[in-house]
Amino acid sequence: MLATAFSQTKVYIAPVLHGMHQTNYNYSYDSIRAIVQRLNPDVIAVEIRPEDIGTDTAYLKQNYPYEMWMMPYWFPAATIAGFDWLGTELEGAPIPSRYWKDHSRIKALQRLLGTDSVYQAKLAACQRYEDERLAILQAGSLKTILQSNNYVLIKEYYNCLDQQLRGSEYEELTRFYHERNKRIQQNVLQLAQDHKGKTIVVLTGDDHYPYLREYLLKQGVSLSQVL
Repeated sequence: MLATAFSQTKVYIAPVLHGMHQTNYNYSYDSIRAIVQRLNPDVIAVEIRPEDIGTDTAYLKQNYPYEMWMMPYWFPAATIAGFDWLGTELEGAPIPSRYWKDHSRIKALQRLLGTDSVYQAKLAACQRYEDERLAILQAGSLKTILQSNNYVLIKEYYNCLDQQLRGSEYEELTRFYHERNKRIQQNVLQLAQDHKGKTIVVLTGDDHYPYLREYLLKQGVSLSQVL
């Protein structure tokens, strides 16, 4: 029944690299724009919280990647829908000024973990997956990335992170990563349900892509090929 419900809906997922598009000339901001233009969607789903869609550019610049907040300017005729989730404490409220530097517990834990020599030694086992992945993302085109083992490496990295941080003060980080993935997945599914019969392009960070793709397929959403 789910497959029937979405049978007239075209959903494309394009993994994006955020700031790395500035230096990866084979998968640049222009590349993303060209891909979306070719797919000609009715709806562009971006990694911005639903409550932040339509806020002013200065606010969006402080909190979201360039390719996400530029979509309304590049494609003014399309509907822009947000699906991100950044924590329970921010739900339904604007992100405070200097939140990421001064107030975010997750960012504070990430910084603390980065200076913890004991756990950095433990995470060396995980870093090899990230290093191999970085070699792919630094210069690979979207086609190269999609055809590589990048998504295997993402899962290996986060599985390793789960194992190494389990039971520590840093386990809150992996719980947050899992919850964010879950909320993103649910929000994108809701967007597909709200826009049945439409063409939807979902732009999501490369880290989220394999989990989102698997979830949507399990929910009966037929995914079209980006390339």
